[in-house]
Amino acid sequence: MEKKAKVLIVEDEKPLRELLESELTRSGYSVQVASDGIEGLARYSEECFSVVLLDVKMPEMGGVETLEQMQNHSNIPEIIMFTGHGDIETAVKCIKLGAYDYLTKPVKLDELEMIIDKAHDKNRLRRENINLKHELSRLENHKVVGKSPEILKVLDMVQRWGATDEHVLIYGESGTGKELIARAVHDASARVNKPFVTINCGRLDANTAESELFGHMQGAFTSANKARAGLFELADNGTLFMDEISEMPLDVQVKLLRVLETGTFRRLGGSRDIEVDVRFVFASNKKLQNCVDQGGFREDFYYRINLLPINLPPLRERREDILPLVMYFLQENKSLGQNWDVSERAMAALYAYDWPGNVRELKNTVRRACILATEPVITVDLLPFSAPLVPLAIKDHINADAMPTPLWVMEREHIGKVLAKVHGNKSRAAKILEIDRKTLYTKLERYELDS
Repeated sequence: MEKKAKVLIVEDEKPLRELLESELTRSGYSVQVASDGIEGLARYSEECFSVVLLDVKMPEMGGVETLEQMQNHSNIPEIIMFTGHGDIETAVKCIKLGAYDYLTKPVKLDELEMIIDKAHDKNRLRRENINLKHELSRLENHKVVGKSPEILKVLDMVQRWGATDEHVLIYGESGTGKELIARAVHDASARVNKPFVTINCGRLDANTAESELFGHMQGAFTSANKARAGLFELADNGTLFMDEISEMPLDVQVKLLRVLETGTFRRLGGSRDIEVDVRFVFASNKKLQNCVDQGGFREDFYYRINLLPINLPPLRERREDILPLVMYFLQENKSLGQNWDVSERAMAALYAYDWPGNVRELKNTVRRACILATEPVITVDLLPFSAPLVPLAIKDHINADAMPTPLWVMEREHIGKVLAKVHGNKSRAAKILEIDRKTLYTKLERYELDS
C-alpha cells in the first residue's frame, strides 16, 4: 500500500489545527503541527515534509512571508495555502511564489485529502527526478549479463536476499559490477518502485559525509545558506546504496550504526530526530574483516552490516561470461554499426587475458576496438594486449571420445560458415579469418567453395 503524505499543518486557530491533525492522522497521514509561522518555519527546516498546509492570516509572521522563507530554505515540499479571507491578489502572489494551491475556508475534508494526495504525487515525482538527475549516467547499463555458474549463483542470492528487507553487503573487485547487483537487489524487493539512491563513500571526508547523508540546517556551517535534505531523506521508503563503505570515516560509522539500529537521525545543526524507512545495500572492494583488524573499520558496525553478504567474483574466475558480455557490449555500440563480428584470434585473446579491471575494462576495450576498426570486425590488432600463441579451446565444443577430424575438413567447414555468415562477402570473410584475400581465394578454389 502506498505510504501517505508527510504533512506539516501551520495554523494559528487551535480548534481547526487540532481538528485537521486528528482527521488527517486518522486517514493515515503522518502529521505535525505548528501554531504560527515562526514555529512552522522551524519545523519545516528541521526535516523533510512532502506537503505543507499553510494559513495565510497569522500573527507575527503571516503566511505569505512564511511561504517566501520556506521557499528560500528548500523547494522540495508542496505548499498549500488556505485562508478564511481570500482575495485574488493574494492568491496570485502565492502561486507566483511557488505555492501548489490556494484554498478558501471552510474546506471539506474529502476535498482537502484529494488535493493533498495530488500534491503528494507531484512531490514524489519531484524527488524521483532529483534522484534521476544524480543517477542518469549510471542508468544507461542496468543489466546483469552472464551464464557462468558463478554469476548464476550470485543472481540466485540476489533474488533470495532481495525478497527480505535486511541490509546486504556486496564484496567485489573494482569494475565487477557491484552497483548493478545492488540495483538487482532493489528490483527484487518490495521497494522496486521507490527511490534507489547511491553514494560513493570514497569521495566523502569527515567534513562532508554528515551533510551528504544526514542533511543540514541553514547556518549549520559557514556555506550552509539553505537547509538541505540528506540522502537518507531522499531514499525514504527506498534503497540507499553505499559503495566503498570501507572508506567511511570512523566517527560517521558510529552515527550510521545508530541509524541502522533506530531508523532515526538528526540533520547537521538540527535538534529533532527524523524517522526514515531505508533499506541499505553496502559494497566494498576490500575485505572488511581485514579493515577491522587494522583499526580502519568499527567491529560493531561490521557485524551489523555483514548479515547477508554477496561475493561477486572477478571476471577472470568466470570466463564463460566473457563472450556474452562482448556480444552485449557490441550491441550497445549501435551508433558504430550493429552487425559486428569478432575474429577467432581476438576472441582467444579476450578469453586468455586476466582482466584486472574486470567488466568495466572489458566494456572499454570493446568500445575502443569499435572506434578504431575500419570494418565491423574486432580483430586482435585492435586490442590493447597481445593474443595468445595457442587459441583457447572451448570445452563445450570438444568431444574427447570422437575420432580426430582432418585439419583440412575443419578448415573447409569453418570457411564455409564464415562465408555464410557474411552472405558471401569475401573481403569481410578474409578480415574475420585474419588472412589476406589472395589466400582466401586460393582456399576457396582448393575446397571448391567458390561457386
